[in-house]
Amino acid sequence: MTPHFLLNELQEAAAKAEGCLFCWLESYQVDRYLTGVANDGVNNIPLRQKLAARGGYCAFHCARFSELASPLPTAILLESFLKQRLNNAGRGKRPTKINCEACEIAQKTQKTFAKNLRQHRRSAEIQSVILNADFCLDHLELVCQQLPESVRQGLIAKHVDLRRNLAELIRKHDYRFTDETITNEEKNSLPRVLGLFNRA
Repeated sequence: MTPHFLLNELQEAAAKAEGCLFCWLESYQVDRYLTGVANDGVNNIPLRQKLAARGGYCAFHCARFSELASPLPTAILLESFLKQRLNNAGRGKRPTKINCEACEIAQKTQKTFAKNLRQHRRSAEIQSVILNADFCLDHLELVCQQLPESVRQGLIAKHVDLRRNLAELIRKHDYRFTDETITNEEKNSLPRVLGLFNRA
């Protein structure tokens, strides 16, 4: 991926993402894949059999498929997954380990963008997009691994106030300081931190 193409992809994602930039990129690619299966793939019997043999999609991606597809393709696909799992159970086979193809696409997307970010980490424009983006903690650690020290420290610095507010929230729950008012920033620090643990 050229630096210009990567920059365009990151800028487009940054403009559309509500929350973590990498979560948005992964979700976008997975949604494209699932929409393709919904539009054409459910009529492809070998594809349905392959997906069913893999155990179907994980619960998250089954639900996402249902959101993206109309009821008929959803019913067709889920019926094939159900049939395979019931056949396995009826024969007394070991529980199926789901090998979700949609999860694989999300992981490949993550690896591809991380690799390209590492290759083009010296681009000031790419660094600017990264510094102005939001990341969940999983992706923050992944992104920081690919970046020069100055950019990494810039990303970490964005969370200093959040950590300080959380520490103040903790301190003000100590009986010695309960007379101090808890600010809105301190109250909001807890849901904000929880949001960093949740991948989109």
